[in-house]
Amino acid sequence: MSVMGKKKPKRFFIYLCFRVVGFFIYLLPLRIALLIGRCLGKLAFCTLKAEQKRILEHLDIAFGASKTLRQKIFITKGVFENLGQNFVEVISLSKFNSRNIDKYVECSGLQIVNRLIHKGKGGIVLSAHFGNWELLAHYFALKGYSVNVIARRVRNQYFEGFLERLRKRHRVNILHRDASIKDVMSLLKKNEFVGIMPDQDIDSIKGVFVDFFGKPAYTPNGPAILNRLTGASIIPCFIVRKKFGHKVMIEEPIELSKSGDRNKDMLENTIRCSKAIEDYIRKFPSLWVWFHERWKTQVSTKT
Repeated sequence: MSVMGKKKPKRFFIYLCFRVVGFFIYLLPLRIALLIGRCLGKLAFCTLKAEQKRILEHLDIAFGASKTLRQKIFITKGVFENLGQNFVEVISLSKFNSRNIDKYVECSGLQIVNRLIHKGKGGIVLSAHFGNWELLAHYFALKGYSVNVIARRVRNQYFEGFLERLRKRHRVNILHRDASIKDVMSLLKKNEFVGIMPDQDIDSIKGVFVDFFGKPAYTPNGPAILNRLTGASIIPCFIVRKKFGHKVMIEEPIELSKSGDRNKDMLENTIRCSKAIEDYIRKFPSLWVWFHERWKTQVSTKT
């Protein structure tokens, strides 16, 4: 039996547990379910010591002595709690519709999106694995916008199928990272929006090294490439958790470098995209996935 074959029963068992727990959570009122989600996050914080250690190490890289150990532990606990609530919200996504979504998610800057649509230009939505990024996509779909998101496949095919069904229900179109760039360009040229989350170190895709919290990090430069090919604006957009619910924050398009030097502009514009993401993480550090090995790829390995 292959390694993948051996993992299949285990992955199915994990998925089965997820569905059983999810079934009971779905039956609960959302406020109570979210409280359970926070408790699950606290439990994970207390038991997943290796993940807790990894987050603290990454917080040390990012913040150094500017934050105390106590502050870093508080952020780490918040990361787990946010993910616990994300779990509850993903389970509950089918409860949301166009009539009730505004009661749970408010939005600032929607006029920016509408202005670009009116101009017939569409746009590149710059976001990150921040807050509840899955809910962010569903919010726009429920508001009646055409939603396209470039995302990686989930390793567990059962979870992938579950998410695919939810996304189809709300008309969230997922473009996997092996999608043709021509397909992405055609969506932008049709006045649609494409969401990209270039906040992870994935050395198998095209990128450049830019400063991220004061240290070089290998960063996908897809937004800069698409801007150069189509002229589509890059709009920072993040979802921030509130005490109950969320607020979507849409920023004005990033002012991009257009010096005429292709390589210089691509690097500078990727720097500006990365800075927009870093700014939000600095404001709301517990909402980002600090588990990720953001500085894994070294400059020496890519040269």
